[in-house]
Amino acid sequence: MLAGVRKLQRWVLEDFGLDVVELSPVGHGADVAAQVWRAATATNTYAVKWSGAGTNTGHQVAAYLADVGLQGIPELIRTMEGGLWSFHGKKRLTITPWIDGVRAAETGLTTEQWTEYGVLLQRVHSSELPERLRDALPRHSPVDARIPGLAAQLQTRLTTQAPEDDLEAELAAVWKEHQDTIAHLLTARPPEPGGRKVVCHADPHLGNVLVDGHVHLIDWDDVVLAPREQDLMFMLGGMGSIGPTTPEQLTAFFTGYGDVDLDQDAIAYYRHTRALEDVALWAEQALTGPDREDCVDILSGVLGAGGLARLALP
Repeated sequence: MLAGVRKLQRWVLEDFGLDVVELSPVGHGADVAAQVWRAATATNTYAVKWSGAGTNTGHQVAAYLADVGLQGIPELIRTMEGGLWSFHGKKRLTITPWIDGVRAAETGLTTEQWTEYGVLLQRVHSSELPERLRDALPRHSPVDARIPGLAAQLQTRLTTQAPEDDLEAELAAVWKEHQDTIAHLLTARPPEPGGRKVVCHADPHLGNVLVDGHVHLIDWDDVVLAPREQDLMFMLGGMGSIGPTTPEQLTAFFTGYGDVDLDQDAIAYYRHTRALEDVALWAEQALTGPDREDCVDILSGVLGAGGLARLALP
């Protein structure tokens, strides 16, 4: 562990010119492809992320939005050569200033903060990127391509093979209990929506929101160019405590976001897509770790009453 810390300190010094005197791992987040640390120098504190997830373009978008002054988007610290990241072991090393606040997934948002968040997300969706950057944005999450195949593999394993341990047996029982819902997700994907495309964060639930007096939207790995319903779907139910949980919270969000004529077909598409992704990825992590027991519980919530998968049913 100590050798790994020293290696990371060396990377940060050589790549970004920051002499880190203290590193602390940050355990939050569902992204098993990423590691995050709180890094302190003699004068400042930073968030250091080493990730193999998403695309480079997401960081370019976040940097552009921060550079043009969009409050609530953390700036990216530049490398010694002026870049936004460096690569080590085929993973991106990025650094942002540390936000000394609370995670909204743990504390929720006040009515005023929900309105502030609506304003922030609307400004993201209204942003005009340089043409080269807009053209480079993916139209789908990089995760999408592997999800149907992964879900089919899980279907075979969890319904036809003997479990390897008690936790896999519990996972298989959850999977079989909700077999009809999972079969629908695997076979009945709605048609992809058209309509005007905007910059979408693609994962704007409260797990990616920090509050320090202002609301900050973090983790820009998965940015896509898509109809705004890609993001707004997260506000419309099925997300448990990481989305609005009362009509008052939803009203407060749209008070900030503004009036919008939602395309219900687009909502159905993105809800279905995300539900299948959540089912497949949480089940996979329940098999491979870490936090296997928690993953089974989360999967049960996704598939259960009020969960996103249930809302994706016709």
